[in-house]
Formats: sequence, C-alpha cells, structure tokens
Amino acid sequence: MNFLKRFVGYLLIICSTLVALAMLTDHMYILKGAQQVWLRGWSSGNIDDLQYAIDTRTVAATDPAPWPENLGSVELPAEDVKRMDDELSASFLIIKNDTLIYENYFRGHAETTLTNSFSMAKTVVALAVGFAVDEGLIDVEASLSTYLPRFNEGYAKDLKVKHVLQMRSNIYFGESYKNPFGFPAKAYYGDNIQELLNPYRPNSHPGTEFYYQSGNTMLLTELVTTVQPKRISEYVEEKLWGPIHSKNNAQWGLDAVDGLERSFAQFYATSRDFARLGKLFLDSGRVDSNQIISKDYITNMITPIDDDGTNLEVPYYGYQIWLGETEAGIKFSVLRGHRGQYVISIPSKDLVVVRTGYQRSMEKFRNLSKDIYIYVETALKITE
Repeated sequence: MNFLKRFVGYLLIICSTLVALAMLTDHMYILKGAQQVWLRGWSSGNIDDLQYAIDTRTVAATDPAPWPENLGSVELPAEDVKRMDDELSASFLIIKNDTLIYENYFRGHAETTLTNSFSMAKTVVALAVGFAVDEGLIDVEASLSTYLPRFNEGYAKDLKVKHVLQMRSNIYFGESYKNPFGFPAKAYYGDNIQELLNPYRPNSHPGTEFYYQSGNTMLLTELVTTVQPKRISEYVEEKLWGPIHSKNNAQWGLDAVDGLERSFAQFYATSRDFARLGKLFLDSGRVDSNQIISKDYITNMITPIDDDGTNLEVPYYGYQIWLGETEAGIKFSVLRGHRGQYVISIPSKDLVVVRTGYQRSMEKFRNLSKDIYIYVETALKITE
C-alpha cells in the first residue's frame, strides 16, 4: 500500500512538473496534442477530432440542394470494398454526369458525418484567393508586400502572391506532422497562429524551390482577410459554400474561442459536400448557369508549375492542388488531405471521386500517394 501511495505521489509530481514546464516554455499545445493524438493511440491528428476543437465557426449551407441519385446503378467488386475497409476508409463516393451513382461508408460514418478535410482546406483557401482576384482585390503576379507590408525587405521583396499559391515562397516553415515542436504542431494545437506566422520570411530567392508547407496557406488566408473585411469562413460561405449548393453546414476549427480559423486544415464537412468542390473543378468554376469563379483562375489553379525564369518544373502541383495523369493519359486534379482525404476530379470522364479515411498509402507513384491512382482506376473500371 505504501509503495502504491509513493508511486501515485511521484506520478502526480512528474505530471505537475511537466504541466508547469509546458506553461513556462509556452508549450501547452503539446498537452492538447497528447490528449487528442497519443492518448487515442495515433501518431498524428485524425479525421474525427472535431470533438476536441477549442471553438469552431460555422460555414453555412445557404442554398442547399441534394445530389441527383442513381445509387445501385454500379457496384464495386467485393475485393475492392474489402481493400477499402482494410485501408481504414471512412467513405467512398462516385459522381458521374452530376449524379451520385455510388456511395459507401465505413466505421460508423454516414451521409451526415462531418470529417476533417486536413489539407484539402488548402484548396478551399486558394479558391478564396480566386474570388478576391475576380473582385480585383488581389493580383497573383503582385508582390506579397503590396498587401502585407512586412514582406518589403530582403528576399521577401521578390515574393509574389503566385509563389505562395504554388508553395514556392522559399520560407522554411517545416511540415513534419509528428514533430511536437514543429510549426505544424504549433499551428494545429496552439492558440495564436498569427503570432506564430509573423516572424517567418524567405530564406532565399522566392520561386526557385517547391516545398509543400502549411504556412503558405496561412499566409494566403491572411492575405484574403486583409484585402476585404470578412473572416475567411464568412468569405468562403458567401462566395463558395452557399453557391455550390452544399447541403450541410461546415465547421472550421479555430485557434482560440472566437479566434482565427486554422485555415490549412480543420475544415469539417460531409463527403457529399466535399464532392461539390470536385464538381466545381469539373465545371471550370461554373455552378448551374452561374460562373461563380472565373474559368481563367480555375485553369491557372490546375496548370502545373513551369517557370522559365527559374527552370523549375513541378508537373504534379498547381495553386494549392495536386495534379495527376493515368497510364492511359487521363488527367485529374486532387484535393488531398492528411491520412488520405481525397476529392478527385476527372474532367474527360465527367467523374468526381471522394475518399475519406484514417490512413493512406505511404507509397508514391508520380509524386502522389499510390492509392490515389488506385481509387481513380477503381472508379474508371466500374463506370466505363
């Protein structure tokens, strides 16, 4: 009994010391991460973490419309369904010719379940930039310092908005999701992302390197909220979420109570509504008879990086969106998020494919996760 009392006492002392150290060194966010990740048996954040959000801001579905359905018209072979289950999928949907023709949910998920987009939110932010471009508020060829004056010195003077859209800022934020002391962990679990973002500047000439980092998306969000008065969630609600006929409200996680959106992730929505984003790319920015975002901007978003001035070519990335091509030459774009959140648009086949889940393939093919190609081929196989 005495041993047990001593053990509990030492444990309380250790825990109290760790909490005190975290508070003194401004690392309290690590304790939040431990609660949401390690104590649940994961190594990084997961799609069902809305329950842990400090606060969220609603992105309202102001003009909802259901998908036309023809469910049952196609079926996946049993081995494909088993593979998706084994891969810890949460949902798999196929929309062809603007009609939902296949839908399957796993692990208790359903049509109304909101899941974390993770980095699919980056594409949402790039679309928000596009709305501001269409309004004449932003020029992608302009220096970022035109809008954010702190970037008017050193290498930063040459930093263009386009560089940030294409992950070519040459700002070294870091992008390790497992490092508890890294930028992503601080941004995902910390309580002041603007303060975190402020000191960062380019380390070399902007535009010369491609380096995928969430900090770039945070800069784009600051840009959008600087050139117009609305919060990013309010702007997205007005310009995007309502006009694309999303059926359910989305939620955007905040860094504090009534704080800033964690805009590089934590956009929570249903799989059916994520599919609406894919359809927007399929239709070059048009919804019904309305061009809600210019076709030129959408075209630029899905144009691979090819810069004659720097000799930099990145055939698999555009403006905060991934790009691919099958062995048969079928091109597609992908909103891609951590753990395998995918919205895939295949224009030549009038197809949108949505997959959400708890893990993704770590094997690469043509600079994309190999499972993206598997999901593309699966959809092509049953729809042709």
